[in-house]
Amino acid sequence: AAPQDQAQERGPFVLCLDTSGSMSGAPENIAKAVAIAALRQAHASGRACKLLAFGGPDELIERDLGELDALLAMMGQAFDGGTDVQTPIERAIECVHQAAWQGADLLIVSDGEFGCVRATLDKLERARSELGLHVQGVLVGDRETMGLLEVCDDIFWVRDWRRHADDADARAPSPVHSKSLT
Repeated sequence: AAPQDQAQERGPFVLCLDTSGSMSGAPENIAKAVAIAALRQAHASGRACKLLAFGGPDELIERDLGELDALLAMMGQAFDGGTDVQTPIERAIECVHQAAWQGADLLIVSDGEFGCVRATLDKLERARSELGLHVQGVLVGDRETMGLLEVCDDIFWVRDWRRHADDADARAPSPVHSKSLT
């Protein structure tokens, strides 16, 4: 068969799920639905998946998601503070250096209300060039953010998340105070 007809071998993936305070309500529910869909796909294709649910500094839950119980336990957990994406990204990079996680992709689901320090961005670039790491993002928010633009190779944007919100979420102001890129 021609190369384009052959199924591409797919390795494991690490899912970084933003459960910080800015994700509260509909954005968090959508992000968790994306996580469930990604994990179902991973299971169907025989891919291992590690979940890194994160909030602010020192708020990280890590689970290997081979079983439904681990996923269901995580779905009820969230953090209510700020957003520290450095810790989960650096932990994901540590994982892809381990034999069991080599060839892994990284998926970040967030509202993108974060920034990365240069040292973390440099580690991410090294992982891309040395290990072939691909970083995909799912942006649950009203506008593009520099946070995801800096770290992701590709971004899928859930722009109309408010239509999935209950009345209180739909009336709530966006956590972003500027219409421009943040």
